[in-house]
Amino acid sequence: CELSGAEAALVVNNTAAAVLLLLTARARGKEVLISRSELVEIGGSFRVPEIMEASGAILREVGTTNRTYVEDYEKAVTSNTAAILKVHRSNFRVSGFTHEATTSELVELAGRCNLPFWFDLGSATFGPLPAELPVECDVRAELSAGIDVGCFSGDKLLGGPQSGILVGKKEAIAELAAHP
Repeated sequence: CELSGAEAALVVNNTAAAVLLLLTARARGKEVLISRSELVEIGGSFRVPEIMEASGAILREVGTTNRTYVEDYEKAVTSNTAAILKVHRSNFRVSGFTHEATTSELVELAGRCNLPFWFDLGSATFGPLPAELPVECDVRAELSAGIDVGCFSGDKLLGGPQSGILVGKKEAIAELAAHP
């Protein structure tokens, strides 16, 4: 919490487990909105669509592979929507004719729709990196922007044993910690 600026944190065995716990505990049987361009394979050959299926959440793709706007998410919200999920594409880039909704746009939309906004931050950092290094999500900045729960790879960021770290709002993390 001190490093990230989060109200609360929870450590699990890897980031795929963090996403699975988040979806299982908070979205089983409900839709989770995610951009088509973020349906990626993350560490350990875990794929976001498979994690969503295993959780019991309903995958609701929005936008296109190369362009997803906040309006795409807004049009997809229904009474069965549980959350908006964003996944950082740590291990590849989409370039050219592209667009993705920003964190601030999605936080604002989630607030208007009374939905949580979750962000798989990938490898992440605890501050901005020099321009020469690959772009990674800044945990502190994303939490400050208003995400409800973020998760990231503890082993990649902290250099320790494999782990997935969930950070965010106290109530949400407490609900995750209490989930069997």
